[in-house]
Amino acid sequence: MKHTTVDLDPNEQTAARYRLYSRAIRIIGMAQISSLQPYLQARMQETLYRHVDARDSTDGMNLFLVGSLLDIDDSTGWTSIQLAPLMRDMAGDMLGLYFFGPKLSAEPEFNWALQRYYSDTVKFGGALQLVPGFVASYAYSRITNQGKALQVLFERLRSAMDSKNPNWDEDKNVKSMTLMQNLIESSRESSYWTPDLLIQAIIGIWFAASHQPWINLHFMFLELCTRPEYVRLIRDEIDAQECLDYTHISKMPILDSFMKESVRLNPLDTMSIRRKALKPFTFSDGRTHVAPGEIACAPAWEIMHNEAKYPNPNAFEGLRFVKDLPLPTSTFASGMRNEPMRGTTLTDASKDFPIWGLGSKVCPGRWHAALVLKMALVQLLKEYDFRLENEGARLKWWWETFQMPYESTRVAFRKRER
Repeated sequence: MKHTTVDLDPNEQTAARYRLYSRAIRIIGMAQISSLQPYLQARMQETLYRHVDARDSTDGMNLFLVGSLLDIDDSTGWTSIQLAPLMRDMAGDMLGLYFFGPKLSAEPEFNWALQRYYSDTVKFGGALQLVPGFVASYAYSRITNQGKALQVLFERLRSAMDSKNPNWDEDKNVKSMTLMQNLIESSRESSYWTPDLLIQAIIGIWFAASHQPWINLHFMFLELCTRPEYVRLIRDEIDAQECLDYTHISKMPILDSFMKESVRLNPLDTMSIRRKALKPFTFSDGRTHVAPGEIACAPAWEIMHNEAKYPNPNAFEGLRFVKDLPLPTSTFASGMRNEPMRGTTLTDASKDFPIWGLGSKVCPGRWHAALVLKMALVQLLKEYDFRLENEGARLKWWWETFQMPYESTRVAFRKRER
């Protein structure tokens, strides 16, 4: 952290930080989320056009932007697309708008830095485990091009947040709903928050938000590709909605249950709730000790495969969490069984579903993340037929306790006929 952040003490008291995050995201952000959703929808449609629908355009630039991601078969109407960039951009573009506004997040250099900072940090984190500490600074400089992405982010945000002459030209309405503006407004009365410290906090939140949502979306979509019976169920649920605004998208129990089951069986990390000991600590059993500097964490994979909470835990059962099943489910085992977790939702944080963290440091932005994922899946289900290009290909790989999607996975898309 001391290499990939700017003048931040990783061991400082974090209470002030989480109070700010809770107010800006959980309180103010949730009050605005319905009004924000149409802007997210417009950004998502732009992203889909760039990746999927550009083949219908005569604009050469659109095809250039997609590049090798497209493999077009005009005889059948199917378009083969590299899935990871699509999922990364669908989630990242919507979250970027929420964080910084449509104009700032779309600035080419700034957008490049948003994506590069995450990848630089992940690569450097892996390298740190292989090189001795005394060469860490050299490794950081080589891997990150002397921290170029972090420098671009910091300088551009400092310019945007300049109190005398802010260089942040956004529509007032959408600007008032961005996370950055809400953090600025929520921190005005606090002497703790200097401009640079606030920028560092925003960059830190972005790092947390820039990887897990798109990877979850990727695995959710792969589950849809291999489970056509759920595609039909969810499409029926989508078609039954009067409109697809925030209220209706948030009240689709079959979609929500499918997504939660996908996360349960495809967690980004098999461990969760990591905590670093700052002083010696002994757990209540009296036998488990954690020394200063060591990391304690919860075994998320084992927790979410606990048969007492998740009967038949190794099976994918997409209706496992639906409280009131609105249709006959004789072909779905979880629709006939008494499920202990039935009625819980994707955004519920608990000791039995620790994906979002727990306690005072539980993720305050989980509702925004869930909305982005639901919007993406609804749009893809509503507008396209899709299938895996190679059903026998490997779809994920492991790095330590993390499972990651392959960049090479391709999915064929075709506009749905109505």
